[in-house]
Amino acid sequence: MVASFTIGSILFGMTDDTNKRILERIKIKYSEPRELPNGELSRTFFDCIQLTPNELSRIASQAVGDIPVNAFDLVIGIAYTGVFFAAAVAGGRQVGILRLDGQISGPDVRGKKVLIADDVIFKGKRAKEAIAKVEAAGGNVVGLACIVDRSHDLSLSKNVPIYSAAQCGSDDD
Repeated sequence: MVASFTIGSILFGMTDDTNKRILERIKIKYSEPRELPNGELSRTFFDCIQLTPNELSRIASQAVGDIPVNAFDLVIGIAYTGVFFAAAVAGGRQVGILRLDGQISGPDVRGKKVLIADDVIFKGKRAKEAIAKVEAAGGNVVGLACIVDRSHDLSLSKNVPIYSAAQCGSDDD
């Protein structure tokens, strides 16, 4: 079992200070709410594009390290920044992309156990879209992986767990 700790209202399910520092480094706090790339307003933004390949690997290991090796066949990354995290999470497995136009590019998901990856889950709009697209294409979504889960326990899907390195509310003050 991984120990958890908090900084402010961010819950880190991590065992070392390095991962904590990595996520604190990419956290941007604004004095007033700003529009995020997903259209939501928030005072907090996680700029995951700043993560180095080594940092992505560390964070991916933290987020999905407890998932059994055979739990998924491939990873679908949500465009654009989720694609980098998907590659880190995949651990050598195939990676596809849920493009901005809603189409899936990459390996066939039919009959496959699919893990969906994004950098941050906020309200879950793109995650829900990804689940629907993968299922419509014949894939079985076995989980969502993200660097930061800001969904605050929103019900994205009854049977789809969220694996993350850190959790915080929709507006971490």
